[in-house]
Amino acid sequence: MIRVLVIIPYEDLIPECEAMIDSVRDEGISFSTACLYGTDAELLDKLRTFDIIVARGMTCHALRRVHPDIHIIEIMMTSSDILDALCVVKERYGQSAKVGVILSAEEGFSLDSMRILTGMDISMDIADNEEELVSAVDRFEKQGVSVFIGGMTLNAYASKHPLNYIPLRTGHDTMEKAISDAVLTAKSLDRERMRSDLLKKAVDSFPNCVLAVGADRIIALANGFAEEFFSGRDIVGKSIDLIYPAALFDMAQEGEMTEIVQTINGQEMYVQQQVIGDSGTVLITMQKLTSFFETGGKIIQSNLKEKGLIARYHFSDIIADSISMRQLIAKAMRYAQADGNVLVTGETGTGKELFVQSMHNASLRASGPFVAVNCAALSGELLESELFGYADGAFTGARKGGKIGLFELAHRGTIFLDEIGEMPIQLQAKLLRVLQEKQIMRVGGDDVIPVDVRVMCATNQNIPELIEKGMFRRDLYYRINLLMIHIPPLRDRGNDIGLLFRHFVKLYAEHMSILPPPVDNAAISELQRYKWQGNIRELRNVAERIVVLNGHDRITAQSIRNIDIPESEFLIPDSAVTHSDALHKWRRGGDTSELYNEYISSGLSLSDFAQHIGVSRTTLWRRFRSLPGNTVD
Repeated sequence: MIRVLVIIPYEDLIPECEAMIDSVRDEGISFSTACLYGTDAELLDKLRTFDIIVARGMTCHALRRVHPDIHIIEIMMTSSDILDALCVVKERYGQSAKVGVILSAEEGFSLDSMRILTGMDISMDIADNEEELVSAVDRFEKQGVSVFIGGMTLNAYASKHPLNYIPLRTGHDTMEKAISDAVLTAKSLDRERMRSDLLKKAVDSFPNCVLAVGADRIIALANGFAEEFFSGRDIVGKSIDLIYPAALFDMAQEGEMTEIVQTINGQEMYVQQQVIGDSGTVLITMQKLTSFFETGGKIIQSNLKEKGLIARYHFSDIIADSISMRQLIAKAMRYAQADGNVLVTGETGTGKELFVQSMHNASLRASGPFVAVNCAALSGELLESELFGYADGAFTGARKGGKIGLFELAHRGTIFLDEIGEMPIQLQAKLLRVLQEKQIMRVGGDDVIPVDVRVMCATNQNIPELIEKGMFRRDLYYRINLLMIHIPPLRDRGNDIGLLFRHFVKLYAEHMSILPPPVDNAAISELQRYKWQGNIRELRNVAERIVVLNGHDRITAQSIRNIDIPESEFLIPDSAVTHSDALHKWRRGGDTSELYNEYISSGLSLSDFAQHIGVSRTTLWRRFRSLPGNTVD
């Protein structure tokens, strides 16, 4: 029900207004009437329960300030209303009377035209509240104004002061139009509420959190899941910044669509944000990360477990805190919902198979088999027979009755071709045909076997370079990289190094049944100086080694230096100092002069050099100053 209040300008207009209201009554509209005036805040505040208010003059403008969320319909002052009032002045006080008209806003008529039509001396002023009205009256009196024209607020003032006053009366047509406008607005508001209720019911039916946020960052819509997720609070009408990372929301406004995995309200969430239309409204959907791989089949079939044809990892197993990796996880989760072929690229040890297994477990094929094969581990002939199987008697030593291939094993599931760049080019042509025709033929056989398999591939090689060298088929490349993911190296992942290291330390300490030693921030800073050419695999090995060898109750920067990481290099420019023998000797109490010579040849400042080797500038300065012929200052 839409509630409408009609504030009638003066009492003798009440019967006429109520007759107008009776003629337009609607089942969905509840009308009330009142006769009040002025801008008293306490009085106007009591009107907050109405959806639409019809008012005139100063009261109308005050209502718009006090209740910006209520629809205010203004009863307009017309030129006819002014002329009628001037005619009354002329009859009562004569044409020579000096007239002062006080209105609440500029009206659509010409003061000069009024003067010409009536031949009277007319002045006009604007008053937005009672104080301004009193000031306007004082100014007019000093100017010799003898008769005043205005609304009911001026009428109340004139009744208490010796003023000649003629009220502005609202004509029948003007009042009828205001009430008609209120009815049209009420019907429109009712339709809007119905659409809003339907939309609310629709989004409430979603099993995920849904928020709609305006360009002003105010939450316009939130479904029941969202309100429950944010501790059951009524969040509609509140700023999104109170419950949601501001940087994440700003990311949505920069482009049409963003996806990311982010910790929200203490839980890992898959977040999608989309800018809707030109209004700047952002639609946000959030789903708990765990639910992604629960929807595709909760229990892996027991026979697949027995055969080992399962993927063990899920997206929740990917440990990352950097924005780039969170966006990459979100991208991979979206790819999981598609069924196209996927190519995952990245350096050795970055976690390509972890992503592939996670995508399988989050896909609609999660209840099907996951078959992995390393293309670099087998010769061309053996790889072909493993992939496609072979018929009875296909070659000497073949198993009697033949053998099923990996593509057949992966039927209605996923096959993972690791190190796809190592596949012989002759076999690539056969793989391309399988991808195009969705069927295989066993080696030595002549029966065509249809297969329903999603292919995911991974490589640490530059496939376009292999294509240019004639080592990889261009058409196969286009077929396998319909969806492509590139995993950045560990050295480009910022805080992930510390996050992963602490995770591995805790893991290996639990394996050894010891308490995980605390890891100092300085130790993490030391780890971040390395290139980690072996990426996560190398970092994991270092974590295991330090848990075994560290003899202290905590892991410090010195613990990292003592362990030596020969597989990696310092993450500094090629022209700068490296993790040299001189540095190792000096750390073990050896000759300082070799390290000093390395400092001179590095071209770095003393501060930068000290930072790279992990000691204080003061320590180096003191040691180098003791050398003859040094140039340190």
